[in-house]
Amino acid sequence: MASSAAAGRVSDQEPTQTRRRERRPARQTVRTGECDTPRVARKLRSIEQVHFSVDELTQVVARMTRLTSAEDGWINVIPKINDNDEKPTSLGFLTLLGGGGPGVTMCTWVPAYHGRRGLMRPSLGITHVTGHRVFADLHRLAVAIPETWFVEQDHPRRGLVLRISSDEPHEQVLEWALRALSALNSPQLIRAWRADVYLPVEP
Repeated sequence: MASSAAAGRVSDQEPTQTRRRERRPARQTVRTGECDTPRVARKLRSIEQVHFSVDELTQVVARMTRLTSAEDGWINVIPKINDNDEKPTSLGFLTLLGGGGPGVTMCTWVPAYHGRRGLMRPSLGITHVTGHRVFADLHRLAVAIPETWFVEQDHPRRGLVLRISSDEPHEQVLEWALRALSALNSPQLIRAWRADVYLPVEP
């Protein structure tokens, strides 16, 4: 599913990665009635930045496999338009559903997980700045959404949210996402790709 058009917009480079930690402050003890109720400190979630090209997806696919096994974490995939933005994104799936995206065209992948309603299928969300729904645009640009994927949301401001078939290979999902982002970013030149990997919470 790799797109030659997308490949043409990406500079040749070796995949690289950096890691940082996102630390949230510990919660304080609160008094409820006659009892002191301790609040549990929030755990750390590590963030890895992986720089990759459309010709070498191995590192990102490996992290998709890891998150799938853990049923935790998410990956933001960002097309690099300029050279001066390496700040990690904080956008997750729930933020995408509620709107308030970062003002750039990017996607968020979330693995399947077991919740209160049973098994939730993997999801792929695309935030964009087109100002309109993009389902028809993607079909017109020859990036049709696979028939086995379910369109959960297609909103001018909140973006596109897809539920993916659980048996869909990670590499094919990633390739489709890169093609879709390349099409929606056109005619801007994509210089490179970056994945912000929000790893499973440490025990």
